[in-house]
Amino acid sequence: MIDPTSYLKDMLTPSRRELARLVELFQREIGRGLAGEESTIAMHPSFVSRPSGGETGRFVALDLGGSNVRVTIVEPNGRGSAAVKRQESFRLTTTAGDARDLFGPVAEFIGTVLGSDSSHELGFIFSFPVQQDSVRSGRLEKWTKEFAFDGVEGEDVVTLLEDALTSKSADVPALQNLSVSALANDTVSTLAWGAYLDRRCDMGLIVATGMNMAVAIDRNLVSKPLPPTVGALDEMIFNMECGNFVGVEAIHTVLDKRLDLESDTQGQLLEKMISGRYLGELVRLAVADLESRGDAFSGWTTTGSAFAREFGFTAEHLSDIVYDESPELVGVGMLLRKLGVAAATVDDRHLLKHACRLMATRSARLVATGIAATTLYADPELESEHVVAVDGSLFRGYPGYQVEVQAGLRELIGEIRSDQVQVTYLRDASGVGAAIIAAVASE
Repeated sequence: MIDPTSYLKDMLTPSRRELARLVELFQREIGRGLAGEESTIAMHPSFVSRPSGGETGRFVALDLGGSNVRVTIVEPNGRGSAAVKRQESFRLTTTAGDARDLFGPVAEFIGTVLGSDSSHELGFIFSFPVQQDSVRSGRLEKWTKEFAFDGVEGEDVVTLLEDALTSKSADVPALQNLSVSALANDTVSTLAWGAYLDRRCDMGLIVATGMNMAVAIDRNLVSKPLPPTVGALDEMIFNMECGNFVGVEAIHTVLDKRLDLESDTQGQLLEKMISGRYLGELVRLAVADLESRGDAFSGWTTTGSAFAREFGFTAEHLSDIVYDESPELVGVGMLLRKLGVAAATVDDRHLLKHACRLMATRSARLVATGIAATTLYADPELESEHVVAVDGSLFRGYPGYQVEVQAGLRELIGEIRSDQVQVTYLRDASGVGAAIIAAVASE
């Protein structure tokens, strides 16, 4: 028998030395990506710079990056703020099928939101690995986040969207004059909105169903040939696609290895250790691991329990458990009964909460590692102030997540130097930011 509390802590708590080594490896991969070499941090050019802050107009933003699809109508005022005129969302009924099963319902929904609106320029957020060919075109490299629509990988997603808009326009007049002026990743659009509000913002971060970062880089620091930039000519925003960073293999646990092995999409190792899509599943695997050893959670993975099903335990459950501060975790017990665990001891409830906290803390410290590495790559001496704009349900919804990220930054770059890096949550930043990018691209 082992002490399950210590077992989990030892397994899920990377040392400071290990995290510092990850910073070095992360920077190496950034450099390779910017040199056009093979890298697990791709550093895809976005074709746009940060906004000037003077952009004005009326624009539509489509945010397609997970099961929840959002359409937002935005009016930037040219003075560092923007009015959100309307925002609606709907949930995809499936994450598999063919291209029409994805883009057809999305096009119809855009028309519903627009109604009689006169907006004609659309910024398209497509938050999957995309190799962009221009500011308004890009090919899907591979599906992630368990999406599996046929006929999309290798294809231009803007063309697929515009085909769907055209096919639906006869029945939906609002779509007839709508055109896609810009394609962007959600991290790029989050950065754009952050920079529109605060010029110091040079990084965008998403911590939600998936995880990724974007960074604005001086073109002089880039050795690979770059296309012209829309907007400011001296910089380019890069979609890092850092969720694929393989350096984290050095701290992989048996849980991480099992998750990747059993996943529908192989790879995306950093994303699987951080994002909301996978945190709950990692906790479920920890429960199954300890049960199989006979050390805790007896009978939890029996038929009918959520712990017996892949992804039966989610990041939302994880947050609910951590919120419970009652001595005997009564709320946790009630939740577990809903999940099919009828008899959970108080000790098991506390151990489950311990596992949830450790998994979320590891996630936050790995986010801090990515921020530290990216900041120090662009500004090794931290001579300037840097703002990281963050959007995402996990960052927003998990209690104390931002605090853990800031603690990780202090640990990695020091108490004083970390004051140069401000991490700021911006709700719905990716949606508003897509409209800002559309504004930059339409000038």
